[in-house]
Order: sequence, then C-alpha cells, then structure tokens
Amino acid sequence: MNEDTKFFRIFGSIFGGVGSIIAITGIIIGLNTRSFVTSAIPAQGTIIDLVQRSSTDNKGRSSYVYYPVVKFTTTSGETTVFEANSGSNPPEFTKGQQVEILYSPEKPNSATINSWLSLWFLPMMFISLGSIFALVGGIVLVRSFPRLISSK
Repeated sequence: MNEDTKFFRIFGSIFGGVGSIIAITGIIIGLNTRSFVTSAIPAQGTIIDLVQRSSTDNKGRSSYVYYPVVKFTTTSGETTVFEANSGSNPPEFTKGQQVEILYSPEKPNSATINSWLSLWFLPMMFISLGSIFALVGGIVLVRSFPRLISSK
C-alpha cells in the first residue's frame, strides 16, 4: 500500500466517522425535539423584551443578536417568563408581539417559541452537515480500495 492510499483511507475513515457522529447527534436532537413537541402544551405568549447580546470576532468586529423574552400563563394559572434559546439579527420578533409557545407542564420555565427556527434548525443543521461529511468520507474511503471499484 502506497502513502497516498494510506492517507486516503485514514482521511476517509476519520471524515466519514466524524460525519456519522454529527449526523447521529442531529437525529437524536431531532427525536428529542419531536418527543417534546408531541407532549408539550401550547399557549399564547407575549414578547416582553429583547435581550441584546454582543460577540466579537477574531478581527475585533462586534455583532449583536436579539433574544426574545416571553411571558405566558400556564393552564394552572401560573405566570412564567423565559428567554428564548435562539436569537437573531435583525430581531425576529417585536415587543408586544403575540407568539405561540410550547411548554412542558413539569418544567414551564423550559418553554420554547413554536417556530421552525427554535425547534428544528439545530437538528437539521447537524443532520445535513453530518451527512455531507459522512458521504464525502465514504466516497474517499471506497475509492481508496481499487479492487472494489475494478470488480464491478
């Protein structure tokens, strides 16, 4: 086995393996999200604030992301306030806007806004990127075995 073949086998194995792990992580997150959505209770909430968070990149440039703070009342009459775990710039929501939220009766503080971005973006990103990595790694790995290709 020459050095190029060895490199491609190692590269394909690592790339494919890491991609598979990322894709499986996305599938697990997606299944957990689906489980939450099927058991969660919907409610109407109101955006009461937008929390501005800044970050600085390696070139010293600042950027801001706005996280909505939502107030809602549970079916038991308890008023709950939570900060969404996803934000955007420009802000996706405005103060006073009504939004549908989903919450677990056992943990009303871990509610989430019922939107595709809040629920499905993360698992879809992991599944997509992981699948691409696994596919590229798999192609490189299969192509590093010339006997498999020439026997077809």
